[in-house]
Amino acid sequence: MTATLSSKGQIVLNASIRRSMHLVPGTVFKVKKENHTIVLEPLPSGRPAGKISKNSRTGFSVLDAAEAGVLLSSDRVRDMLAEFP
Repeated sequence: MTATLSSKGQIVLNASIRRSMHLVPGTVFKVKKENHTIVLEPLPSGRPAGKISKNSRTGFSVLDAAEAGVLLSSDRVRDMLAEFP
């Protein structure tokens, strides 16, 4: 897999990598240079991820978000549904 540096210094990460690591627009990375290698490490967003669970009273599937402001993308919803029992 390759990536090309743009004239603005930007690199696009492959969609399969973004999905598998749950990376969303606005993700902040720690950037390190190790010898002749560049390492990108995503930093925690500080936002709760949220999860889908069954409401014990109604039996319906619900989004369990401990706090307001849970960041959800369609990719994240798809991943949560795939993990749902």
